[in-house]
Amino acid sequence: MSISTGAAPKLIIKTDGFCISKLVDRIKAKEGPAAAVNVISASVDLVQKATATYRDLFGQSDVGAHGTGRVSGLQPAAIPSGNTGLMYGLVQSGKTFATIGSLAIAAENGFRCFVVLTSDNTWLGRQTASRFKNSLEGGPVVFHWEEWHDDPDTFAKSRVQPYIGDTGVVLISTKNVHHLEGLRKVLKTSGAKLFPAIIFDDEADNASLNTSQAAQARKGKAAVDDSAIFEAIGEIRKTIPNHVYVQITATPQSLLLQGIDHPCKPAFATLPQPGAGYMGGELFFEQNSNHCYVVGPDEVGDLKSGKVMPGKSWTIPSGLRMALCCFFLGSAWKMRVSDKKDAKYSFLAHICHKKVNHENLGNVIHEFVMDLDKALRGKMTPADETKAKKWLGEAYNELKKTAPTVASLDELIDDLKHNLRNAIPEIINADNPNDEPQYRPGMNILIGGNRLGRGVTIEGLFVTYYGRDAKQKMMDTVHQHARMFGYREHLKDVTRLFVPQGILDDFKSIYQADKGMREAIGSDSSGNIHVKPVWIGRNLKATRSNVLNPAEIDAFTPGQQVFPPDPLWKSADIKKH
Repeated sequence: MSISTGAAPKLIIKTDGFCISKLVDRIKAKEGPAAAVNVISASVDLVQKATATYRDLFGQSDVGAHGTGRVSGLQPAAIPSGNTGLMYGLVQSGKTFATIGSLAIAAENGFRCFVVLTSDNTWLGRQTASRFKNSLEGGPVVFHWEEWHDDPDTFAKSRVQPYIGDTGVVLISTKNVHHLEGLRKVLKTSGAKLFPAIIFDDEADNASLNTSQAAQARKGKAAVDDSAIFEAIGEIRKTIPNHVYVQITATPQSLLLQGIDHPCKPAFATLPQPGAGYMGGELFFEQNSNHCYVVGPDEVGDLKSGKVMPGKSWTIPSGLRMALCCFFLGSAWKMRVSDKKDAKYSFLAHICHKKVNHENLGNVIHEFVMDLDKALRGKMTPADETKAKKWLGEAYNELKKTAPTVASLDELIDDLKHNLRNAIPEIINADNPNDEPQYRPGMNILIGGNRLGRGVTIEGLFVTYYGRDAKQKMMDTVHQHARMFGYREHLKDVTRLFVPQGILDDFKSIYQADKGMREAIGSDSSGNIHVKPVWIGRNLKATRSNVLNPAEIDAFTPGQQVFPPDPLWKSADIKKH
């Protein structure tokens, strides 16, 4: 099957094949038919635009429904302008499936060299590599950085060269300088520049931009070197010059604010739609949401400052106590009704990036769990047992707002008497030798900061206690902390976000800004990005300033009319813009 979609002039691209059909079956089984339709629709849209971009820049015969799969045109020495695209998804909405779908369709249309760049996080990198290997049945051969780490040149000759001109290859690397250098050697030795390429850069706004850009704007480019990761990715792009570079993120503020001719400025975009069962900002941040619980203004600060410490019975702020009690009751109920006896249910506490605060919070929670367990089993005073049941009753009434069919409180308390003691907090930070959470069947309490941030999907998460509050909040960073988003329809009725009012207001502003940006980009049916607005919430910054050139950015207040003092009006003057 071939279909014509997307931008003008319309191109005929091939959208069927063994690998594509197998991927559709996999998505249907995992996410349902509607999700499969959304993924393939977004993938077709992206490949159509990537194919049009490639043909305009490098040659008409290389790619497309009848593409040769070989580079026939000019191979530029520098990164060409306009070959960058954007996949602008939603946080935790399944952008990886859309990437895999795009890759499978691109392989049917003459692209042969695929590079996938992931976060510099070994756990996430291996997770990504595994998903690509398992999902591209009958498609390009997939390799990752650990396979060529010891000898990139020999690996390129023996493993990559036999397949790159045939089925095509996928090379996956974390955004680590040494891993990227190994990838560049594999590409060079294998002769990858002879084949049409797509680079998929996951979380492209995070580590891929030039963090020296602001300093270069002040002091001159000759005085300040490019940042290491940006430079390494640039060398890869030069090694396979006939490529389309696709940036993948849910927070594109820093990308959209690049200069028009910058190699990281997207020239076209696609906006994948989430599948059925996705829980996003509309669940938590629309007016009068019952899934959001406002905690006291001081309790997170008290936890960070050490004012709240373990060592005394029931030493826990009321909001955190309510969050934990909701989690315990919700878990007990889901364990009762689920047919999966090894199902995992998670609570996430994210209040700070400092390890000392993780430790204190873990101890406070652990002590509360032990006291609650003992009180329910009659191992403390009758007054303590009464207090424990009172708090659980308050949490039960909170859950009833969205889960009216929940089992009786007495039944759930009876269950907690047997399994509450197993809810031992796990701290996920640099001091933990494990890269990822060690999930147990049943209840999991996770505490951490950066390792539980961008790109991480937490199994069975339905209660989040969030209190990370930087003095200068950047919209893209805060938005990426929304781990509570995702596909967990079976947990929707017990899902809660516990957060102070000030942070909740910031989340709401960011959610509205994200809706505005998506509408602005999506309003152009061609998907082309010329000059698009970046919406900014009150008292928020769009992104970190070190990746931007301030001379290329301006801000306007809604309602103003802005006229240039000396406008260009002749056709010859404005044509290049």
